[in-house]
Amino acid sequence: MNIGAMRTKITFQKSAVTVDKYGNHTNGWTDYCSCWATVGTSTGSESEGVVVNPEESLDFTCRYSSELAAVESTKYRIITEGRIYNITYVNPMGCKRNSLKFNCKLEKKT
Repeated sequence: MNIGAMRTKITFQKSAVTVDKYGNHTNGWTDYCSCWATVGTSTGSESEGVVVNPEESLDFTCRYSSELAAVESTKYRIITEGRIYNITYVNPMGCKRNSLKFNCKLEKKT
């Protein structure tokens, strides 16, 4: 792992349910933690020369920490440079607990 290549500041957000004064439950996002990461591109899969997965995908590689070890793909997302990325899967990168890789897709704005 190249620590010097970790030049991108990313923020993890956690999905949280809040209750207003009337008892209504709303789903929202709260900041969980921030760290530095290396950003790599993920290539879309191809089938007979046709791109099947044309969405923008990135891999964020971070140093291992107990906070990041708790991150699940269904409950967290990543924000960096004003863009929101949904986590597809978390790769623990072996058993040595040196780094974690988060494969993400750019969230489509509606």
